[in-house]
Amino acid sequence: MKHYFVADAHLGSRLFDDNDAKNRHFIEWLNMATTEKSEIFLLGDIFDFWFEFAHAIPPGFDDVLQALRSATQQGTRIHFYCGNHDQWTFGYLQDYCGLIIHKTGDFIDISGKKFYLAHGHGLGEKRLATRILNRIFESSTAQWLFRHLMIPRLGYAFGYRWSARNRKKHDSIENNNRHHNYYEHHTTDSNAFQVVWAKQFSANHPDVDYIIMGHLHKEINMRLSTGCQLLILDEFYKNYGFATFDGTNLWPENFESNTL
Repeated sequence: MKHYFVADAHLGSRLFDDNDAKNRHFIEWLNMATTEKSEIFLLGDIFDFWFEFAHAIPPGFDDVLQALRSATQQGTRIHFYCGNHDQWTFGYLQDYCGLIIHKTGDFIDISGKKFYLAHGHGLGEKRLATRILNRIFESSTAQWLFRHLMIPRLGYAFGYRWSARNRKKHDSIENNNRHHNYYEHHTTDSNAFQVVWAKQFSANHPDVDYIIMGHLHKEINMRLSTGCQLLILDEFYKNYGFATFDGTNLWPENFESNTL
């Protein structure tokens, strides 16, 4: 039995030229991962913006949701770890799709090995603005107000626009040099903020064999001093990164198909 891990597909992003193709590509991966009745772990930001209003869910994902529902109805266990873009699920993904929802990172035993799984946002984060924003996003009061006072159509327009604006900011030519320098200095195997966090976490939990996260949109695969393997997954919208664990070994891969 194999176990599959994926993060940061950002389905529905307004920066994609063809969202239907991105959806089909993800569904192809999902079908591949369910072929062997495996266990699947969706480690956050699968959707670029997901918020469940009382009587509305984000449009444009009928095929993806049906594929997830079909997989779980066939007996595949699919775990959904909330990311900073898709943490606002209030029952639909669990009730309709049959997903096992994890609001935060947690420990899980797989084939006798101890894993710590999370999306990765906020772990080791030093930037005050980002930490404040995460607190607002996670606030039950802010979620209630947005859910009950915002018109769904306007809420989705705002969410996707906000996400696209931030992605453009990070990918712009002006900021790319600073972003590149930041990653050159801070996302080496020893200095990435999630890696620094993972080293301390592993030292405090030496019984953990594997730590898997997403969020950075950059693959980092390394063995920590405790013997724990840390794997930060590549994104699944350009490089289509994911990981496989066969009960003995964990390794990163890139999914290819004829969809795109």
